[in-house]
Amino acid sequence: MNPIIHNKFFEFNFVLFPVWIVFAYFFVNNLIDSKELTFLIFLILLGESHFAATFLFHFQKENQKYLITNRNVLIFAPLAIIAVYILIGVFSFKTAIFLGAVASGFHVTRQSIGIQRLYQKERTRFYEYVTYFCSFLFLTIGFIRFYSVDFFENFHFQFGQISIDHFISAYLVIFFCIVAFSEKTNLRKRIVNLTGVLIYSPYLFVDHIYDAVIIGVGAHWCQYLAINYKVYFYNQVIDKQKILLIFFIIIYSIIMSLLGYKFRFDNQINLLLLIPLSGQVFHYYTDAFIWRFSDPHIRSQIGKKLFA
Repeated sequence: MNPIIHNKFFEFNFVLFPVWIVFAYFFVNNLIDSKELTFLIFLILLGESHFAATFLFHFQKENQKYLITNRNVLIFAPLAIIAVYILIGVFSFKTAIFLGAVASGFHVTRQSIGIQRLYQKERTRFYEYVTYFCSFLFLTIGFIRFYSVDFFENFHFQFGQISIDHFISAYLVIFFCIVAFSEKTNLRKRIVNLTGVLIYSPYLFVDHIYDAVIIGVGAHWCQYLAINYKVYFYNQVIDKQKILLIFFIIIYSIIMSLLGYKFRFDNQINLLLLIPLSGQVFHYYTDAFIWRFSDPHIRSQIGKKLFA
């Protein structure tokens, strides 16, 4: 089986087990002493840049004919979904936020499963179900912790210096890590199993949801950027077109991050937030098709480069 990234250090830290983001995030946060600025930096560098990377598929000349042939699915459908999503957000902002969160949870978990399949020799559904279950369980607990304060306070007990809820959470995470790593397969597959289980585990422990987003979902962002780098930039000449693509990602990331990052801190309804959220919805929808290796075009244009 060919590795996705030939550099073992890069592959381990950006695809297999990007745990470094935990230490980097808290280091930067302590260094500049501003949670808002720390969140914004990571959102620009990893978060919105990974959303922007979805558009790379559309900018490739070899995909233009494919996009036109499948315009109903890849052009008209996402535009219609975005229009409906914005309409929902105008009338019920909280509903739009909730729908976006559900779509994000499903999308992130699907990527974890997809990466697991890239490293497996034979498909093992049990470990995929473990990843699905952990994502659902940890997100549900996180939702209760961050948005159902009364319930959480009734559940929160102290035993010495250790809170019972954190003790149970740690037990759950350790148990499912052991299960995920127990698969009798190659080491890379076992490590990505572990990453899939851990992505939403920060929602069980941190005090603020923006911390959970960066140090948890941040691993997903790292994986996505690394894979897109391999497909669109690895061993390719950095010509004018590539420079324009990089420039697009930078500008997109800065604009969308500035429009949306404050919501994490003051929770005020700002309809401008629907702009970056719409870009995220486009990302969730489109990725379900442009990484579908059962399609001959995707297999030849994406899969061939990914395993080159």
